[in-house]
Amino acid sequence: MKSSLPVKLISLALILAVLAYFGMQAYQYFHDPFSTTLAYATTLEDTVSANGWLVRDEEICPSGSGALNLLHTEGEKVGKGQVLAVSYPSEDALQKVKELNAAQMQLQQLQFAQTFYLDANAALKLDSSINQEMLALRGQLGRSDYAATETAASTLKSQILKRDYSAASQEEIITRIQQTQAQVDSLTAALTGAQEITAKQAGIYSAVCDGYESVLTPEALTNMTPSALSHIKASGAFSNVGKLIYSNVWYYAAAISADDAARLTAGGQTTLRFAKGLDLDMTVTIKSIGPEENGQCVAVFSCDKYLSQTTLLRHQAAQMILKSYAGLHIPANALRVNEEGQSGVYCLVGKTAVFKPANVIYQGEGFCLVKAPDGVSDADLLRPGDQVIASAAALTDGQVIR
Repeated sequence: MKSSLPVKLISLALILAVLAYFGMQAYQYFHDPFSTTLAYATTLEDTVSANGWLVRDEEICPSGSGALNLLHTEGEKVGKGQVLAVSYPSEDALQKVKELNAAQMQLQQLQFAQTFYLDANAALKLDSSINQEMLALRGQLGRSDYAATETAASTLKSQILKRDYSAASQEEIITRIQQTQAQVDSLTAALTGAQEITAKQAGIYSAVCDGYESVLTPEALTNMTPSALSHIKASGAFSNVGKLIYSNVWYYAAAISADDAARLTAGGQTTLRFAKGLDLDMTVTIKSIGPEENGQCVAVFSCDKYLSQTTLLRHQAAQMILKSYAGLHIPANALRVNEEGQSGVYCLVGKTAVFKPANVIYQGEGFCLVKAPDGVSDADLLRPGDQVIASAAALTDGQVIR
């Protein structure tokens, strides 16, 4: 009994020591005074959301009679007096036009194949052109520019067929040229009674009319009120020929809160981003801020770029990007002020706390964006991926972290 008591006491002491060790480890795990987080680069934007209308100086072209053959693609520039469409007396005549166009394209392909025998570099030039058209087609598909995609696909198909014809013999090509030319002559002679519809002045062509052409005009935007903008209705005047847009400048008008409007300055610039239809940020001019009505104002923005890419857009949701902040994201509690009064953060480098200067450029909830001040040495420069010490009771530059 006497010998067992010391053994029990020693065993109890060992158990308590083990429990104390694991308790200390658990405390340090859950209450680590030197927890770190990685700094990472990010961009935040101060934006205003809006729903508005695109406004252009545009005019509906006179409606044609009979079967129409439209000659221009969406967003294409046309000159004064240029033929926009040709009206044929019947659908049968229009079908002959399609056959004529196909025959003329085939004739061009055969004529190229004939020059292949005279110009040794023709095939190389064509191969280079095919590669360029494939890259252009890929880019247009990525931008969802389907009007341009259709034209590019047709051009690519034509060039590939030219390359295919180049494999035929010269005698075979000459025979097929003669046959195709006879077909072109026959179809041309059969087409009678065609009437041309021409452009009254130069502009950008659009095949789609929505009835807002005579309602949403640049002149109508003067002192536009939110209630007037919300009651805009289409006139119902449509055309199967299309319309012409006369000015390179287009407008975006939207009703926004008076508080947001107060942050805009007429004559200044901002960035506009559409929710769909055009996948890029546009620099626009703040043309005017209309009178306040029930806590809202109509803001009008103007732009002299991207007109050909916006001809099909009318009612659009958008964001106005008033300001962007680009910096390193860190927890707010990681920000410190050193003995010299410089703000910054302590980073864990190896086992040492190193102070790196940083200025706050944006303060958020529980975080901030910072950037290094000018003139900081490379050794003290805060970079993405640095281990920022997020919480610690007290730190000094060069302190060893155990």
